[in-house]
Amino acid sequence: MNQVRDLLRQGADASYGKTRDLRAVDEVVDRLIASEQFDPHAVASAALTTMIETVYENGWQPLDLLHVVRRQQTVAVASLAAAVLLHQSDLTDAHERAPEHWVDQLSEICAAYPKAASRIETSPSFLAALLSASGRSDYIATSDQWISVLALLGQWQTLPRWPQLGPRPLQWPRRRLTHVGGPGTAGGSPNAKALGRIRGLLAKADATDFEEEAETLTAKAQELMTRYSIDSLLLTEGNVDVVSRRLHIENPHAPPKAQLLHVVGTVNRVKVIWDQDYAVATVVGTPVDLEQTELLFTSLLIQATRALSHSPKAKRRKGSSSAAFGKAFLYAYAVRIGDRLTAVDAHALEEATESSADLLPMLAAQTVAVEEEFERLFPRVRTMRGPRLDAEGWESGQAAADRADLR
Repeated sequence: MNQVRDLLRQGADASYGKTRDLRAVDEVVDRLIASEQFDPHAVASAALTTMIETVYENGWQPLDLLHVVRRQQTVAVASLAAAVLLHQSDLTDAHERAPEHWVDQLSEICAAYPKAASRIETSPSFLAALLSASGRSDYIATSDQWISVLALLGQWQTLPRWPQLGPRPLQWPRRRLTHVGGPGTAGGSPNAKALGRIRGLLAKADATDFEEEAETLTAKAQELMTRYSIDSLLLTEGNVDVVSRRLHIENPHAPPKAQLLHVVGTVNRVKVIWDQDYAVATVVGTPVDLEQTELLFTSLLIQATRALSHSPKAKRRKGSSSAAFGKAFLYAYAVRIGDRLTAVDAHALEEATESSADLLPMLAAQTVAVEEEFERLFPRVRTMRGPRLDAEGWESGQAAADRADLR
């Protein structure tokens, strides 16, 4: 067994990072396949689940682990990662014990990788059963699986400790407590129809091909979001929780997409920090504000991407020139949309304060609570220097965000 563990360690070290050596990986794979003293699949299955448990205790969560794999590994490695993450969740009864946001992540993985979500008999080991279920057990299939196993171990073992968002798996109860009521409220949503209206407006904005109509719908959604957030705050008399979650930004142009998230979060009283190495943003705020920020960001991302694809100037660009244009376009779009949404939010806030003298003190207290939690999670934050941007792309992005009359 020690021999297999040594081989797994050698293969993991050679499969990822500065010590990457594909020839060494192939040699390790050959020796693992030839190993007869111990069942290498059983040892590797245990090594993967132990690795997952270790990085969970270091602050990572299921979708975080899948996200970093998808960014740098092959489809086969990502599929194995999904299967192993779901297998580990079964071993620990995560669906019965984990917080709801953790279960939601597992459900998202199931939806994205339905084959990985299918139940298989895990005897004699999970990896052996997974290989058998694939219908292929020849040398090439076995070799490919071992390469994927070593790639996962190699990448996951390099992950640093992250800020802990919520309880660690070792802190989970035997059974999860169920909460009644909407997020951030003591007795349910202040207006159950409001969130449905917001979703409906954003869905229409996503669906239309007319930029002016999309931005008008988005502005109306932001107005309703501000009112909904205020209603939630007043309903609880300012007693709201401050929570955190991570959002994963996909390529291309991940940094300007993160900038778009930042401006949307700022308008909705949410703090955002961007991890460029892993393309992950962490958002901190009340549950209502976080949910609405994610909704609006997703919608605006669709609209911005569509506006970029329809830009005649973008279509004339090729290669690196096209990438430079796209990056500048999305940065400018984010900045200008932020200005316009801020104006809409300020108008709705002004109207709300006229009817409630308690609102401003409550908002001030909420801001302090969000700031304190953000500083607790990220005591050493540094400001990133802005990139040089393509002038034509910047002008086109501003124009795309500026066409609609939002009066």
